[in-house]
Amino acid sequence: MRDKAVQKVTDELIEQVKKIQKPKDNKQSGMEICKFNQMVEGVQNYYQYATHINIDCKKIQRAISTVITNRLKRRVKKKGITGNKHIHKRYGDSQQLRFVDGYPLVPIVYVQTRNPMYKKLSICKYTIEGRQEIHKNLKFDEYVLWVMEQLQYSYTSTDSIEFTDNKISLYAAQYGKCAVLGVVLDIDDIHCHHKLPKKLGGKDNYQNLIIIHQDVHRLLHATQAETISRYLHTLKLDKQQISKINKLRKMVGNEPIK
Repeated sequence: MRDKAVQKVTDELIEQVKKIQKPKDNKQSGMEICKFNQMVEGVQNYYQYATHINIDCKKIQRAISTVITNRLKRRVKKKGITGNKHIHKRYGDSQQLRFVDGYPLVPIVYVQTRNPMYKKLSICKYTIEGRQEIHKNLKFDEYVLWVMEQLQYSYTSTDSIEFTDNKISLYAAQYGKCAVLGVVLDIDDIHCHHKLPKKLGGKDNYQNLIIIHQDVHRLLHATQAETISRYLHTLKLDKQQISKINKLRKMVGNEPIK
């Protein structure tokens, strides 16, 4: 990481710690901690291929650890229950994992480095030319790139880090388009659907999620004939699109649309 990037990440994480310091209630505390964890994992995912990234993360960890100790004081515990399979799997072996108000606070120093495989030498996240090559290959327009940035901060307290990350990855993989309609989605129309509902044992893993238009999502779960008819009239689906919807409706336990 460049020195400027190290300082930027450090400052942003410190600001987030300040938000954790004085929450209105335990629910807000959980939301702010969840955002902190997402910020940490986002940095780790982005820089995981960078040479000696662990050295830069140690610098950041030292800076924010001091702030965490001073501002959160007795609220910080070394032991606790993660309550989140994704966090437990990724950070459970780290001695730097801490707990605040019962919520896990993940350590940026516990970065998992990876070796880039099967990539052109010109493709690189860390140079202007390299990023242009990535964007060219992905065929993203400026709006899709902007939406991807906004999705990093669009989460609720019930969203897992795994769900949020996979939602962004899917949006990128689908080039910002609805998997059924094939049109680029406005940010307010983006819904991330569990193919197999969580109540039936579905998970937040990448393979179980799909990005669709909000009206398509409502049609998938609709059971009243009047509601189904209304959305069919609005969406004006062709046979192929209805076939896709029926496959998804079957997975959630609903009757196919005839």
